[in-house]
Amino acid sequence: MLGLGEDGHTASLFPGSAALNDEEHLVAAVYVDKMNTYRLTLTLPVLNAGKEVVFLVAGANKAAIVKELLGGQTSAMNYPAARIQPREGRLTWMITADAAPEQNTI
Repeated sequence: MLGLGEDGHTASLFPGSAALNDEEHLVAAVYVDKMNTYRLTLTLPVLNAGKEVVFLVAGANKAAIVKELLGGQTSAMNYPAARIQPREGRLTWMITADAAPEQNTI
C-alpha cells in the first residue's frame, strides 16, 4: 500500500531523487530537503515487483496530482508515483471523491 504526495512522491521517492534511478539496491536512504531529514525507501525495482500494489489517496489537496497522473498526460512520468508499474502484478487506485472530483475512479 502506497500513499501519494501533492508533489507526486510516493514511498519517500521524491521528484529529482537519485533513488529513482537505483536499480541495484532494494532499499535506499534519501535526504529530503523540504523535510530536512533522511528517509528510507524501497526502490522502484522492489515496488514494481509487487503482485498487488495499491495507492490510497485522500484529500482535496491531491486532486490536481491525481488528475495529472491518471489523465494520460505525458508530463505525468515526471512524478515518481507514475513510475509505479508492477511488471507482473496489478495496480489499483483507491481515491476519495474529494481527491478525484473529475475522475470516474470512485
